[in-house]
Amino acid sequence: MGILDELKNILNNENKGSHNILRNIIILGMIGILLLLFTGLFTNENKTSPPVSHGSKNNEVKVLYEERIAGEIEEIISLVNGVGKVRVKVYTDSALEYQYEYNESRSNKVTDEIDQNGGERKIDEDRFENELVIIRDASGGESPVVRKKQQPAISGILIVAQGAENSKIKMNIITAVRSLLNLPVHKISVLPYGRG
Repeated sequence: MGILDELKNILNNENKGSHNILRNIIILGMIGILLLLFTGLFTNENKTSPPVSHGSKNNEVKVLYEERIAGEIEEIISLVNGVGKVRVKVYTDSALEYQYEYNESRSNKVTDEIDQNGGERKIDEDRFENELVIIRDASGGESPVVRKKQQPAISGILIVAQGAENSKIKMNIITAVRSLLNLPVHKISVLPYGRG
């Protein structure tokens, strides 16, 4: 006997006492909950995974930016007299930010009204519209027009270099990084390269 047959049997039961009605309501509620649970399980199986969010792509761009800057700094510092092996780690505060282009339109409309009784009314209406500019590529895809791309702000840099135990070489490294990245000295850390 299936669930539907059992349900029909319960609902068609000739004993209609208050005890049976309460029992029937509880059973119907439990069946409803089970249906909701099973429906949720089956619909989740058919769903495709959500597309990769812009935030994770932005984080990848941030990591690539940090690695590119670190590679450039390593290359330059390794050329400094007295410096051997170099490792650099760059830290950024934020992710890559885009400023998009917008079509803006502004209008102003002033209306003076006089009614039959001599009453005056002045209506001053300002309208401002701001619409994102979208371009289509050859394949039909759409993307917004980027006006400005703001690179992540560098919050600190760690440099481990052979020869940094010498205070003059360490100061040369700090001066070079300060000049290249326009960073204050307290955001630049230079440590001697360990053995191993």
